[in-house]
Amino acid sequence: MYKITRDGETVAMTEAPNYVRRAENGCFTLCREAEAEGIAHGGQVFHLLGRPDMEGAAATVMLEETDAGGEITRAAETGGIMFVTLAEAGSIDVTTAAEHADLFATWAVPVNYKAGQIRRYTDGQLYQCLQDHTSQEDWTPDASPSLWKRVADPAEEWPEWSQPVGAQDAYAKGAKVSRNGKHWTSDLDGNVWEPGVYGWTEAAEE
Repeated sequence: MYKITRDGETVAMTEAPNYVRRAENGCFTLCREAEAEGIAHGGQVFHLLGRPDMEGAAATVMLEETDAGGEITRAAETGGIMFVTLAEAGSIDVTTAAEHADLFATWAVPVNYKAGQIRRYTDGQLYQCLQDHTSQEDWTPDASPSLWKRVADPAEEWPEWSQPVGAQDAYAKGAKVSRNGKHWTSDLDGNVWEPGVYGWTEAAEE
């Protein structure tokens, strides 16, 4: 496998580079690697760094052999980091985030956590940090509702209700929860009230 890079950025990967040079008539023609001035890839011609100048090339690039498996692993790791960043920024819904819980780091102590960060706890569930703090042994996510809120489990239709501490973890209209052995549906956005007190409708038993 060969990697085509430009200014340190990967442009493309290819198994068999198409080496080209400029012919006397001004056209690009395929040639052997030793004679090449550039490569053709994706409908464009690129000049190879260190080779004779090549007029008409789209850009100057480097071509290097690389381990395909390693590149795929690095791409997957980068994608995982991007997924976590988007989830913590709220650009990915919590249900989707919970479906990929293995991408998130495990909660640990002592660690300085920031509000919005999402971590995986030992029960396999995801929890989102509600306020900046340094974790302690007895401040586990499942036992610290003022510090952490559980991220929705896509397999659980009626998760247990948890008291919101502010707008950042308030329930949206239509949210489903369990409370005191009953199922409830939120009647409004920004719902911070307890089911049975205000803002919730008890679901009819099926």
